Amino acid sequence: MNQVLSPPIRPEYDRVLPAFVEAPVERRLPLPTRLWQQGWLRRGLILVALALLWEGLARWQDNDLLLPSFGATLSALFDGLATGEILERTRISLTVLAQGYVLGVLLAFGLTSLAVSTQFGRDLLSTLTAMFNPLPAIALLPLAL
Repeated sequence: MNQVLSPPIRPEYDRVLPAFVEAPVERRLPLPTRLWQQGWLRRGLILVALALLWEGLARWQDNDLLLPSFGATLSALFDGLATGEILERTRISLTVLAQGYVLGVLLAFGLTSLAVSTQFGRDLLSTLTAMFNPLPAIALLPLAL
């Protein structure tokens, strides 16, 4: 009597349901949710919060030399732009950076040409590379600037 019992098989059927029309399928999100989805608004609120924190810390510190207030910083920015002082100093800084870049390119071209053409140049370049290799990149930053 080793009869294997199998479960009864149910007949399959499809039931057609009437359309549900009693409630709208889509609804508008509430205004605060729609506003919070705007990236520019979230970033703007973060900037305002940081400016308020800066202003509060500056007033609590009460030392304009150590931490000037946000308002004083904005005032100095607008004064510097109005007088042209910031633009002139920016021009000077960019000129110095461009001169350094050109000097670096010329030095690299000269050292590479020397290394390709002579044994002394190869030795010089490999020695310089070996000297700077163990240094972390942050230590070379003042030299690069």
